[in-house]
Amino acid sequence: MKTGYYGGIDIGTNGARLVIKDTFFNSQHEVDSVEVQKVRIPLRLGVDVYKTGGISDKKLQQIILTMKSFKAIMDIYDVIDYSCLATSAMREASNGKEVIEKVYNETGIKIEIIDGETEAKTVSKIAKDFNLGEEKYVFIDVGGGSTELTLLNKGKPIESNSFELGTLRILAKKDKLETWDRFENKLFEYYKKYGNLNIVGTGGNINRYWKMSKKKNKKDVNILEVETLKELYEKLIEMSIGERIEAFNLKPDRADVIIPAGKIFIKAANILDSKTIIVPMIGLSDGIVDQLIQDNINVI
Repeated sequence: MKTGYYGGIDIGTNGARLVIKDTFFNSQHEVDSVEVQKVRIPLRLGVDVYKTGGISDKKLQQIILTMKSFKAIMDIYDVIDYSCLATSAMREASNGKEVIEKVYNETGIKIEIIDGETEAKTVSKIAKDFNLGEEKYVFIDVGGGSTELTLLNKGKPIESNSFELGTLRILAKKDKLETWDRFENKLFEYYKKYGNLNIVGTGGNINRYWKMSKKKNKKDVNILEVETLKELYEKLIEMSIGERIEAFNLKPDRADVIIPAGKIFIKAANILDSKTIIVPMIGLSDGIVDQLIQDNINVI
């Protein structure tokens, strides 16, 4: 494997993220990596998609500018290889394929649209970055358009499922009762089979809940008590968006979506009888890079 910098781009429903990691051989002569750059742009593709079914020309130009910026950053780091994946909003956009073609022609960035199950499996790649021990966990990644569940045993995925329950989708009232039922039934299935399970939560919203909490750490792992999550959620729902921004120093594009995200995590925790949520502060873009590095390990 050629060691050096590798990049991962996640074009999500709420934001686009670039992560760059530097790879090297550690003292055990194994390939290891460390994050050197992370950038997020709040594109909010879901606002267009859930309103009109497609991506507007204005939003397309924002995507192109974002990808040009990401490409410039990767060029500065002399990135060896990168992968760019798009999720829920691009999957559902009526002009998604056209947008991908235009972005490629303008920037040279090749975007691949992935399905929900692939998204869930890719996110779970980050499990190697922290020690989960021998226990089973439910990995929950809440995005703008969808929520992914992955059941993990000893840090390895057993099964993955995707549900069209994202924060922007819920705010746009495009979520469906039957989807909530499927989500809850899957969690009840896990609970009946394995008993109470703790959660590994990913996505910008659960990261923010952890930052707003007392920030408990256990063996270098970020822990969010479910009771603390519920207390913060109850405070937030009583506030206006402006009050949330002022009280908790939230960005405007976080102050609205943090409510439906909290609802999803609390519902999952109640069903699983979870007491804590591990918040690794990493997500899909990290999983994209980790998968890319893994794919390159045996390349000479």
